[in-house]
Amino acid sequence: MLSEEQSTTTVTPEQQQEQQQEKSDASSTKAKPNSYYYWHGHEKERAKVGDVAPLPTPFLVKKDATSPTTAAMTYPITKYGWSDGEKAASVYVDTKFEGQESMDAGTLSVEITKRRLVLSYTAIVEPGKTPRRKLLSLPLARPVKPDESSHKVKEASAQIVVRLVKREPSSWFELVSTSKTAPAEDSDDEPEKERPSDSE
Repeated sequence: MLSEEQSTTTVTPEQQQEQQQEKSDASSTKAKPNSYYYWHGHEKERAKVGDVAPLPTPFLVKKDATSPTTAAMTYPITKYGWSDGEKAASVYVDTKFEGQESMDAGTLSVEITKRRLVLSYTAIVEPGKTPRRKLLSLPLARPVKPDESSHKVKEASAQIVVRLVKREPSSWFELVSTSKTAPAEDSDDEPEKERPSDSE
């Protein structure tokens, strides 16, 4: 008689086929991760000896151009004030309007010649709206000294104050020249006054 350890078990053909199928599935499942790690590990080893080209470095091919800032439309400054002194005349321009616009301080430009004052700045309006370039250009009735003239901005009210030093101390009855034959901007000549017509 055979002992229990030496006893044989009869395996049917169907059971043999199932066992072979299980072994085949297990070997194929195990081969996939092994092959994956094998090839990646192989590439690393080859890279060490310089057998594999390095990965390409990304670089910028094209960059979308930023849309240019909308050009500011120019609006003439029609409201300003002025005062007269013995040696200088002052011009006042308000730039802050509650709820409407305010001046961008970095855009202020003041140019003074002997016979003209040109002042401009960009006004900040509501978001999404086109900025406004404000311009004041005044032909002066009398000559001034550009080198001694100056301007400043009052912090509290954002008002621009331009001080025009007169070439000769005198009283000005008008700031802006209304003569059609006004002298050139760098001229020291006084504008000609209209002569009254002779009447008999």
